[in-house]
Amino acid sequence: MARSSLSIARRNAPDVSVDWVEVLRHMALSRALDELEETRLVPEKKVLYQFSARGHDMAQILLGMRLDAPHDAVCGYYRSRPMLLSLEVDPEEALASAMGRAGGYLGGRDIGVVFNSPNPRGATALPMCGGVGAQYSPIAGWAQAMEYYAEVLGSEGHGRSIGVVLGGDGSVASNGFWSALTIATTQKLPMLFYIEDNGFGIAVASTFQTPGGNIAANLAAWRGLKIFTGDGTDPEEAALLTAQAVAFVREERLPAMLHLTVPRLQGYSFQDTQTYKTPEVVEAEWARDPWAKLRNYLVPALMSEDGWRKELEAAADRDEAAREAAEARPVAKPETVLRNVFFEGEMQATGGLMPQGWAAPASTDLARPEGAAHQYGHGDPSRSRSGTGAESPHAGLWRGYRSQGWRPRRNAGASGEIRNRSRL
Repeated sequence: MARSSLSIARRNAPDVSVDWVEVLRHMALSRALDELEETRLVPEKKVLYQFSARGHDMAQILLGMRLDAPHDAVCGYYRSRPMLLSLEVDPEEALASAMGRAGGYLGGRDIGVVFNSPNPRGATALPMCGGVGAQYSPIAGWAQAMEYYAEVLGSEGHGRSIGVVLGGDGSVASNGFWSALTIATTQKLPMLFYIEDNGFGIAVASTFQTPGGNIAANLAAWRGLKIFTGDGTDPEEAALLTAQAVAFVREERLPAMLHLTVPRLQGYSFQDTQTYKTPEVVEAEWARDPWAKLRNYLVPALMSEDGWRKELEAAADRDEAAREAAEARPVAKPETVLRNVFFEGEMQATGGLMPQGWAAPASTDLARPEGAAHQYGHGDPSRSRSGTGAESPHAGLWRGYRSQGWRPRRNAGASGEIRNRSRL
């Protein structure tokens, strides 16, 4: 499908369709949290595994602020905290989870940068996983379930909502990415692939895992995928491309890719000193810092120097308040690590089938009479939608279904069709 890039005429003032003060507030808080972890919490061994989002932050926030439909959902990865802040995740929860404290969305059971947020007031953040590429297929499942609600059950809210997945350029070499891409394009799902391309997968240049180093260029001939590509550090260009990509998926109900180039201004994680980058590469990356570009874009066109400074001071105050509240929490108890691995009677906040009256079948000592995986998929077209034969994308797809409270039936006749794409 067509590829869209921009050669934009510069405006005399910032785009009025974007709340740029809110962009600054989220970005300033994201940078304050990164600095707090790097300069205090990691050296004090209160955060053990830290991932800076510096350089990725502005573009993520611009995207997050576009997710305003009632059933929008996003699944990110370990560098997605700016996006989550734009969805109003509490910074106290973010820090407490990174510090392994009790409560919150993780209860100390994972690295704090893998979020989830049911968010009844806005877009849902599906549970993230540390595994590279694991974020893609759950959003494909969510998007497919939305189409069922919209087209079979007539839900208008689902009919204008979309699924968004965030990944770096390293993740496009993963099985999960290619499986979800196949699912979304063959099933024509309202799914946006946001690829933030910083040129490196951990310590390996992207040219070693993607021919030519540009996944958007390589997918230009991929049928059924609209591609938007450009500079994620330029406020005007990033905002316009993001608005166009989201609008396309929302209105056309078809998949798209938003590919934005950004610099990774710190190492892969705090422990990474980036010795594999030459001084010239590091200098060039800092020259592309979206923070400096955002300041030049907003001051003095939209705010004064004093207004900019006050927003930074307010972010620092929120950052410190979040730290104090997080440190006041007790450390999570090790015995809670296995809690809810199996159902213990407490329902999750979003999704599932029990709220609709479904009851799990009684357990048995006998194996399922259907037997192996091939029999399990018999008569179930969703099996083929795993894109490859791999189990990980298939499991993720069903996780997306269940997060919407949807369970496709084997007997397709009772469930109808979705745009003649396939029986569910």
